Amino acid sequence: MVQQVLKERGKKYVGLLEFARVGEEMLAEMGLEQARGTVTSVPDERTIRYYLAEGLIQTPGEKQGTASLFNYLNLLQLLTVKKLQAEHLPIRKIRELVAGKSELELEMLLGVGSVAAKKSRESDAKRYLESLLAPDAAPLREASAPTAAAAPPQAFDQSASWQRIEIEPGLELHVRSDYSPPPTSGKTKSLLERAIHRLRRFTE
Repeated sequence: MVQQVLKERGKKYVGLLEFARVGEEMLAEMGLEQARGTVTSVPDERTIRYYLAEGLIQTPGEKQGTASLFNYLNLLQLLTVKKLQAEHLPIRKIRELVAGKSELELEMLLGVGSVAAKKSRESDAKRYLESLLAPDAAPLREASAPTAAAAPPQAFDQSASWQRIEIEPGLELHVRSDYSPPPTSGKTKSLLERAIHRLRRFTE
């Protein structure tokens, strides 16, 4: 379900019919059960018009011809409304929870937020590393240049765990749970230089 929702990021839907169809597909993936007979499981066009009138779904600001152009935020609003209805929340409470929320906040309400945030962080890290490895990146110090004496290795907690962060296919960053980032920008720069140097040596 998480992947299906996240794949819709950036997409737009022309008219109520297409928007309702995509919403129905997403809800089928979520497997929500609307126990109350007064609540529809499938968001048809009439239901969506009601949600728009009640402020549960933001009125689209774009049009394609005469058709309203719905977006990913609207889809998240629709899915969140149906999820909260399945949890027996009243319309008034649902409006409070959904109205004015960002995409990230709605993803969190749907339970896909942590995955989305992780993907965003990994994407940012990948772009940053690529910018550092670009040909116009600042040159590294020569290996023969004098450097400060290396600090003695520190003991670490034997029970510490490791977290794997995929930068891109085939490239992973492993971070130990007791690791502390460099305290100064100078030490951070030195750390990045060492990492870039090792990566370049590996790919030569």
